[in-house]
Amino acid sequence: MRNSFNSKIVPNYRPLIVKDGYIIGSKGYSIYVYDSRNRMIKESKVIDSKHLFLSSIYLLRRFFRSEITNLYELGDGTQILIVKKGIFRKKSTSNRFIKCFNIERGSRPMNLCIDEKDIIYFGEYFSNFQKHPVNIYSSTDAGITWRVAYSFKKGEINHVHGIFYDKYANRKWLVTGDRENECIIAYTDNDFGDLNIVFRGGQEYRTCSLLFYEEFIVFVTDSQYMKNEIRKFDRKTLEITTLGSIQGSGIYAGQCNSFSFLSTTVEPSKVNKDNYSHLYISKNGLDWKEVAKYRKDIWNKSLFQFGSIQFPRYENQKQIDYIVYYGRALNQIGGKTVIQSIK
Repeated sequence: MRNSFNSKIVPNYRPLIVKDGYIIGSKGYSIYVYDSRNRMIKESKVIDSKHLFLSSIYLLRRFFRSEITNLYELGDGTQILIVKKGIFRKKSTSNRFIKCFNIERGSRPMNLCIDEKDIIYFGEYFSNFQKHPVNIYSSTDAGITWRVAYSFKKGEINHVHGIFYDKYANRKWLVTGDRENECIIAYTDNDFGDLNIVFRGGQEYRTCSLLFYEEFIVFVTDSQYMKNEIRKFDRKTLEITTLGSIQGSGIYAGQCNSFSFLSTTVEPSKVNKDNYSHLYISKNGLDWKEVAKYRKDIWNKSLFQFGSIQFPRYENQKQIDYIVYYGRALNQIGGKTVIQSIK
């Protein structure tokens, strides 16, 4: 992001993509561009009458989970959104997002993965107490049609935590949860024709994010049953090294080249009792420091969401001087975008 952005808080706005000199984000079920001159310009809207009103009021949006959580752009200009109960797409010539995939199980996937060929992938994320089979879906035509690319058999996993493209190895990685032998870190080199499991076991492999470096991969544990840690594994030897301890579940993380960031979520348990969401940054993936923390707000954690700092994705950035993040269910920054200098 250019230095023309000053540190600030932008109310009632969620950042989704950070580009050079501007941010693409959401207000309710509409997409706005916010630039370094503090201009907020409406670009498009989601066509979903059921959740449109709910998304416009902060507490209703939290209670009903009626929110846009992720935005992705393809090479042809198509934009893809993750919204409650659906994947929505917009052509470059349109200003309307139309549902292209109906989410039948759960509320939404944790993320989408776009590979070097603009193939889209996502894995199902739902409670799955009965341990039903879990699918990974893909689209090769910018979200117009979808197919099942891979299926986990009944009882193999609970759900998919994320799929991530690794530019160094030109492969897709996948992470799953939640309990013993359901926590997997794996990759595919042939578009899920095969799945190569690297780690499988209990909470020590339970993660929602992977951060890629040339010689190693960083992950942060996401568990209510153990103290959580930032860890890395060597690409060649697969040796795991602990880089530091954190105060809660590490659900959200992101990366812009060598600069990485992650946060803890206020998901209290017998082990994780901290009532703050903590923000950590690293310029090399190895050395991490805490730069901010915010207390969970007064609203019920289960009904009105856990407290967490969440991140947009970064595109077309060689280096950044600021970190951009969003506060969910937190004092001071709940429902707001924070632009913070990292010099």
